[in-house]
Amino acid sequence: MRADWKNILFWIFLVLSLILLIWHVFGSTPSEFITIITIIFTVLIKMWSISDRQIRLEMRFSASEEKIKDGFSKLKEDIDLIKSKLKK
Repeated sequence: MRADWKNILFWIFLVLSLILLIWHVFGSTPSEFITIITIIFTVLIKMWSISDRQIRLEMRFSASEEKIKDGFSKLKEDIDLIKSKLKK
Protein backbone atom coordinates (compact mmCIF):
# COMPACT_ATOMS: atom_id res chain seq x y z
CA MET A 1 0.00 0.00 0.00
CA ARG A 2 1.28 3.42 -0.94
CA ALA A 3 2.14 5.73 1.96
CA ASP A 4 0.23 8.97 1.59
CA TRP A 5 2.27 12.05 2.47
CA LYS A 6 -0.69 13.55 4.34
CA ASN A 7 -0.82 10.54 6.64
CA ILE A 8 2.92 10.74 7.27
CA LEU A 9 2.58 14.43 8.02
CA PHE A 10 -0.34 13.67 10.35
CA TRP A 11 1.65 11.14 12.36
CA ILE A 12 4.61 13.51 12.63
CA PHE A 13 2.41 16.30 13.94
CA LEU A 14 0.53 13.92 16.23
CA VAL A 15 3.78 12.86 17.89
CA LEU A 16 4.90 16.49 18.07
CA SER A 17 1.55 17.48 19.59
CA LEU A 18 1.77 14.77 22.21
CA ILE A 19 5.35 15.72 23.08
CA LEU A 20 4.41 19.39 23.42
CA LEU A 21 1.34 18.54 25.49
CA ILE A 22 3.29 16.32 27.87
CA TRP A 23 6.10 18.88 28.04
CA HIS A 24 3.61 21.63 28.87
CA VAL A 25 1.84 19.59 31.56
CA PHE A 26 4.99 18.39 33.32
CA GLY A 27 7.59 21.01 32.44
CA SER A 28 5.45 24.03 31.55
CA THR A 29 8.06 25.16 29.04
CA PRO A 30 6.11 25.64 25.76
CA SER A 31 3.28 28.12 25.80
CA GLU A 32 -0.36 27.05 25.63
CA PHE A 33 -0.69 28.81 22.28
CA ILE A 34 2.04 26.72 20.62
CA THR A 35 0.59 23.50 22.03
CA ILE A 36 -2.97 24.31 20.96
CA ILE A 37 -1.93 25.47 17.48
CA THR A 38 0.02 22.24 16.97
CA ILE A 39 -2.96 20.13 18.03
CA ILE A 40 -5.33 22.12 15.80
CA PHE A 41 -2.96 21.78 12.85
CA THR A 42 -2.78 18.03 13.44
CA VAL A 43 -6.57 17.77 13.39
CA LEU A 44 -6.75 19.88 10.22
CA ILE A 45 -4.28 17.60 8.43
CA LYS A 46 -6.36 14.55 9.38
CA MET A 47 -9.57 16.23 8.20
CA TRP A 48 -7.87 17.12 4.91
CA SER A 49 -6.83 13.50 4.42
CA ILE A 50 -10.34 12.23 5.20
CA SER A 51 -11.94 14.74 2.82
CA ASP A 52 -9.62 13.64 0.00
CA ARG A 53 -10.60 10.01 0.56
CA GLN A 54 -14.27 10.98 0.56
CA ILE A 55 -13.88 12.87 -2.73
CA ARG A 56 -12.20 9.85 -4.35
CA LEU A 57 -14.94 7.58 -3.03
CA GLU A 58 -17.68 9.88 -4.36
CA MET A 59 -15.98 9.92 -7.77
CA ARG A 60 -15.95 6.11 -7.82
CA PHE A 61 -19.62 5.98 -6.84
CA SER A 62 -20.61 8.45 -9.53
CA ALA A 63 -18.69 6.45 -12.15
CA SER A 64 -20.39 3.26 -10.97
CA GLU A 65 -23.75 5.00 -11.01
CA GLU A 66 -23.29 5.94 -14.66
CA LYS A 67 -22.35 2.35 -15.54
CA ILE A 68 -25.41 1.04 -13.71
CA LYS A 69 -27.68 3.53 -15.49
CA ASP A 70 -26.24 2.46 -18.86
CA GLY A 71 -26.71 -1.19 -17.95
CA PHE A 72 -30.35 -0.68 -16.99
CA SER A 73 -31.08 1.30 -20.14
CA LYS A 74 -29.58 -1.49 -22.27
CA LEU A 75 -31.59 -4.04 -20.30
CA LYS A 76 -34.77 -2.03 -20.91
CA GLU A 77 -34.00 -1.92 -24.63
CA ASP A 78 -33.49 -5.69 -24.68
CA ILE A 79 -36.74 -6.31 -22.80
CA ASP A 80 -38.62 -3.99 -25.18
CA LEU A 81 -37.12 -5.89 -28.13
CA ILE A 82 -38.21 -9.23 -26.64
CA LYS A 83 -41.72 -7.85 -26.00
CA SER A 84 -42.01 -6.63 -29.57
CA LYS A 85 -40.90 -10.01 -30.95
CA LEU A 86 -43.35 -11.86 -28.69
CA LYS A 87 -46.26 -9.71 -29.92
CA LYS A 88 -45.57 -10.65 -33.56
